[in-house]
Amino acid sequence: MKKLIFLGLLLFLSTAFSGLQADELDDQVRQIAHKLRCPTCQGLSVKESEAGLADNMKAKIRSLLEEGKTEEEILQFFVDRYGEWILRSPQMKGFNLLLWLAPGTLIFLTCLILFFKMRQKSITTLKPEAINPLNEEELAQIEKELQNLNRN
Repeated sequence: MKKLIFLGLLLFLSTAFSGLQADELDDQVRQIAHKLRCPTCQGLSVKESEAGLADNMKAKIRSLLEEGKTEEEILQFFVDRYGEWILRSPQMKGFNLLLWLAPGTLIFLTCLILFFKMRQKSITTLKPEAINPLNEEELAQIEKELQNLNRN
């Protein structure tokens, strides 16, 4: 009887742990499949696609994971097979590095140019020599109007 209980417990624990490993493997397959573009579907990842080729790719990812391959090795396998366009986000090296850095650099340079243009404009408008001094006639007119105000 004790042997039967022990075997039942052993069977239960082995299925529980194998389920955890399968769940972890499924999560890894989904994670890697999300990084790959489906060759037959427009704009969908392999994870989201229901095409037959996407199912084959998921099965290949699973078999490569079971062989002990890392995520980088699996992604490189698909890049070697389909080209770099298979990746949903390009790697940050070579010409692709320019694609990653260009938007931020352009925004930074635009802000820098605007800052210096605004600063230059504010400096030129605040220069005292830019203000025309009043001539004698205008000064006399102002004095006359001030005296009229003081009388009232």
